[in-house]
Order: sequence, then structure tokens, then C-alpha cells
Amino acid sequence: MNNKTKQLILLILVSAVFVLVGLNSTKYFKRIDLTENKSFTISNATKNILRNIPGNVQITYYLSDKIRNITPVATEIEDLLYEYSANSRGHVAVSVVDPIRTNTSKKAETLGIQPQQIEVYEKNEQSFAMVYSGITIQYLDKVETLPFIINLETLEYELTYRIRKLVENLNTKIGIIIGHNRKTIENSFSFLRDKLSTSFGIEAIEPGKEIGSDYSAVAVLGAKDLTEGDLLYIDEYIMNGGKVIFCIDGVDVEMTRNLETTVLDEAPIFEMLENYGVKINNDLVLDKFARRIPLKGQFPMLYPEWLSITAENVSKTNPITSRFSGLDLLWASSLELTAGNGSVSAEKLVSSSDQAFSLSENISANPYEVNAQASDEKRERASLALGYILKGKFKSSYTEKESPENRMIIIGDSDFTSDVIRYSDSPFNIIFFENAVEWLAIDDSLLTIKTRDKRDMRLTKIQIPEQKVKAILFVYFINIVFIPLAVVAFGLIRFIKRRRKES
Repeated sequence: MNNKTKQLILLILVSAVFVLVGLNSTKYFKRIDLTENKSFTISNATKNILRNIPGNVQITYYLSDKIRNITPVATEIEDLLYEYSANSRGHVAVSVVDPIRTNTSKKAETLGIQPQQIEVYEKNEQSFAMVYSGITIQYLDKVETLPFIINLETLEYELTYRIRKLVENLNTKIGIIIGHNRKTIENSFSFLRDKLSTSFGIEAIEPGKEIGSDYSAVAVLGAKDLTEGDLLYIDEYIMNGGKVIFCIDGVDVEMTRNLETTVLDEAPIFEMLENYGVKINNDLVLDKFARRIPLKGQFPMLYPEWLSITAENVSKTNPITSRFSGLDLLWASSLELTAGNGSVSAEKLVSSSDQAFSLSENISANPYEVNAQASDEKRERASLALGYILKGKFKSSYTEKESPENRMIIIGDSDFTSDVIRYSDSPFNIIFFENAVEWLAIDDSLLTIKTRDKRDMRLTKIQIPEQKVKAILFVYFINIVFIPLAVVAFGLIRFIKRRRKES
């Protein structure tokens, strides 16, 4: 065998190896994700769900080419979808379609994919275009739709949750009981309803009505007007294994009545919650770390009763707050653990900073009075509990029943879920509430997907206001004064050296 023949055989063998490696790389591959929170790596929870799909899932990404040309996010979404296909052992097929180019716009809109108008800059000219960037997930004869997607922040959770919903026939229905006669979902909790409705079936439950077992979880928002008869049905739901998040005020503040305060010391719900293991105090907590309240015709004023909760003051181990994105509690009351009954354990979920105190006498929500009280340096300050998780077997407050292993959440505030958050600029409150509801209603695996990339993006590392002001001034000095002067000085030194060298 001559050298040319040997070289030809070697070339053929090497080419065959490369072809086989390429063919197998779609099935066997390894990616290295160097981002801090593994942002571009599919979680193990997603992989397990994909590998156990009994049939075939079709994911279609309806994407206008214009978006692909404007932002790299579209390509990143495509990459994530193909990761689903690669990790599904052939159970997930992915296709990317431009509805305009393929004349499938009507089909896309029938499936719930809605076009959005965006500004387009081409050849120094501004124009507007209707574009598509939505996803449909089809399993058998059922379809789930993500109408418009333009970021990756919670896309893995949205996809995995909907695939599991289709495959396992998940029907996550959340009931909401509003314990205030003057408040309804429409006039006080519409923002919460609209956000939660994208993931869950949301239904209002009239107080005093039986709560069906088809509710995955129930939220009790306020209890000012709830009677013992109303609470009996909630207690029965818990005894039957139902999971509840209680968002209860110790002091009612009426924003529509010039911040009028009412101490709710006779509300029957307090005795029921004490029986479970938590006492809600009839006070209002004030904290040095707070939001600002908008005042008519004035610059927003620091308002110590709108508590700004930082990542240092939430549970770092619970999935609800493990990737904390922020929380503001509005007119919150402090909590205390009681002996309770049954075998119940408690986990502190939320607390104030160590610069907080509570008002149980001469309670006021007037911003000027509150600021005067907060500036009193003689007051003893400490970290106060504002939210607890209880787990175990709860004993009924009204019967001899005992629940199976169960869990509930108790927060000393209902306004953090209300439309007041539009005024306090606290949209991330809904993320916290949604995480809490999901933790109650669904197993932890999906919640870890949703929260793994969440971070508190607010500047809260420096908590003491005086130090924060100094830090801001220092940053201003560095960026506005020091760096420009350093550049000028460098230029002068170079100029002088060059002149000397020329001389």
C-alpha cells in the first residue's frame, strides 16, 4: 500500500470520525455556563419533567424577523427553546416561524399570539412596525400560549410550568377572600388579580361560603369584617388539608379617608391565628429604612410606615425568598409566636431592620406625625417579625379536628398586595406574593426554577441612610470630579514629557 492510499484512507477515517461526533453532539453534549447564577442552564427540575413526558410536545416560537434584527434576546430565547428539545430525549420539537413572512398571522392570533407595535430605526429613519414574539406549546389537542415574550427573566419557569400543566392536567386555582366590606378585587386588588391571572385561575370567595377542595390555595386579605361564622369555613378548609396565606392587619388604615386608623383589637381572626401559633399585634411598625409617600404638590416624603424590606431581613433558605427581588410592607403590624396547639414548627420569613419600633398607643398614619415619632432617638429599636411560615398538624379553633401535615403563611399586612402599591412604586410585591402562593399550591421544584435568577436589584447593601448619602456623594465625586481631573492630568503630563523630549 503506497503513501497516497494510506493518506486517502486516513482522511476518510478522520472525516468519518468528525461526522459521527457531529451527529452525536445533538444527543451528547456539555455546556459550560460561567454566569453567576447559571442563568443560561436549564435546571434539573426542568430536565426531569422533559424526560418524563409521555407523548410529544410541539413548541412554536412566532418571531418577526424585525425583532431578531433589533435585539439579541430573540436569539437567546431560541437557544433556550432548543435546549428544551435537546434535553427532552426527542419528546419536544421546536420550530421558529415568522408569521408575516409565512402568512400565518391569522393562525398565530387565533392561538393567542398578539402583535405589538414597536419603534424601528432603519437608515436614520424612525418608523413603527407590528411584530410578533410569542410562544405556543401544544400537547395532544391542548395548547398553552405565551402571548408576547421579550426577555428571559422567568421564561424557563413559564415554559416548564405550562408543559407540566398540559402533561399532568394541572389545574391551579387560587381563591381570594377579602375581609373588608368596602374592598373588592375590582376596586382594591385589580393589579394583583391581573398579574396572578397569567399563571393561575383566580376566583373571589365570598366570606361565609364553603371553600371547595378544588382550590389549590386560598389567600385571606384583611379580616376587619370577618365574623366567626366566616372563619369557621376557613378553619374547616385548613383541617381538610387546604393551604392558606393570611395577610392580616393589626391596625386598619383607610387611604381614602385621609389615612384614618382603626385598631382591630376585637377581630375574631386574631384568636384563631393565635390558636395556630402566631399572634398579630395591634400596632404599626416604623422603620428607618422606608419608602417615600407621594404628597399632593410636594416632593415625596420619607414615610417610616412603608417598610422597605431588604434581602438581609428575609429567609435565605426558603424558596419564596431565596432569590429575593424586593418587598415593601405598607402599614404592617408585628408578629409574635405563641404556644399554639398541635405539632407546629415556625420559620421567620420576613422581618424589619434592627432600626424599627412599633406604635401601640397614639397610633397615627399621618406622614408628618409619623416622621416626628420616627425621629425620636429615645425609642428602643429592634428587628421585628413581620411574617411567619407555620408547618405541621394544626388543631381546629372550633372543632376537635386536626389537620394532616399542612403549611400556612401569616403576614402582618394586607395592603402590600393592594392597589396601593401603585403609589408606593412596589410592583415587586406581587412577585413575593406569587412566590408565596406557588409555594403553598405547587411543589418546591417549580418555584426554585422561577426564583433562581431573582435578585434584589435595589441599592440596599448600605442600609444606614447617613452612610448611603456619603457613599452617593463619594461616587459623584469619583465620576464627576476625580476621573475627569485624572484624564486632564494624564494628558498634561504626556504633553509636558513630549515637549521636553522634543527640546
